[in-house]
Amino acid sequence: MSVSGYSLASYGRMIKCEPRMAAYAQALKQAIFPGANVIDIGAGPGLFGMLACQMGAGKVTAIEPDASIEIARRAAAGNGFGDRINFVSGLSTNYTTSEKADVVVSDIRGVLPLFEHHIPTIKDARARLLKPGGILIPTVDRIFAALVEAPDAYGSYRKPWLENNYGIDLSAGYGHVINSWMKTCQPTEALLTQTELFATLDYRTIEKTDHRATMRFTTARPGTAHAILMWFETELVSGIGFSNAPGEPEQIYGQGFFPLEKPVTLAEGSEAVAEVSAKYLNGDYVWSWSFRATDTAGQGHAFRQSTFKNAILTHEALAPRAETFRPPVRKEQEVDIACLGMFDGVRSLMEIAQLLSDRFPGHFSDKTAAFNHVVHMSARYN
Repeated sequence: MSVSGYSLASYGRMIKCEPRMAAYAQALKQAIFPGANVIDIGAGPGLFGMLACQMGAGKVTAIEPDASIEIARRAAAGNGFGDRINFVSGLSTNYTTSEKADVVVSDIRGVLPLFEHHIPTIKDARARLLKPGGILIPTVDRIFAALVEAPDAYGSYRKPWLENNYGIDLSAGYGHVINSWMKTCQPTEALLTQTELFATLDYRTIEKTDHRATMRFTTARPGTAHAILMWFETELVSGIGFSNAPGEPEQIYGQGFFPLEKPVTLAEGSEAVAEVSAKYLNGDYVWSWSFRATDTAGQGHAFRQSTFKNAILTHEALAPRAETFRPPVRKEQEVDIACLGMFDGVRSLMEIAQLLSDRFPGHFSDKTAAFNHVVHMSARYN
């Protein structure tokens, strides 16, 4: 598994994912002109950058933080594009250039576009790396939602914790797992309600990382609501895009399945209100969703759920984060400080390992352990 969380096999699935791949190729063809300067953010094995060269780009900068960039470098050389592609190992937010791009292309979404550092990365690229009037691919993503009836998907939350076959009460875990969401792929028939717009992400102007919406649903048929389902439709450039909505070809993104605390049986024409929020915090999103509806028996239901409640918090884990906590002196800390102090651009890793072994006899089981520790520290800070 790579730094980005993708393996080469998963990159392969992205490459053959249709209509995603064909739409990106078409968007690049429309956006690129002869000699264009292109930046590919999250380049992976480099396909977007090589397509850009094939379509006439004069220069491509492929930016990728993990080792898949080496595959991109080899592939570019093998396809005759090595002289036009500059490979940058790292994050685009750390990349600087005086030569801004005509086109910036990326696909650093997850199941939904509100994913990890996606929005901050695009905002930074728009401000620092793209020429005024330049093209961002994608241009706009729209996130939609509906209520779904999906007993099999819901069962993956309920059955292990509330319905196991061994007579053991595991319900203590249910309150945590029901506050997590998962990737799924649901058919059109699973939809209970009309589709509602959750958010429009126009990357040409977007500033907000946090998004919230209250959506009112009316059931189109009788059924049991198991979850709020969310997906997105993208406009890569004007007139070119794709969707991962239910009923569309199954793609790598899937859809986001936000389970309800309990299933709710609804009559045709029933009304339900859902409020969903995504709050960006420390490089990732905390999702919250609430639901209100009255079931076929006239009983009202109101749930408030959040991925924050999915976390299992213990005193041992929280204590070292308290303002009043006094970190004790530990040998590991002393070793690491000494190790970092020897990173001077002169000593080799092997020399540093030997010095550490001599300074802290008995701390490392052997010289190989000392060397591996130094290598780990070096990789972390370089």
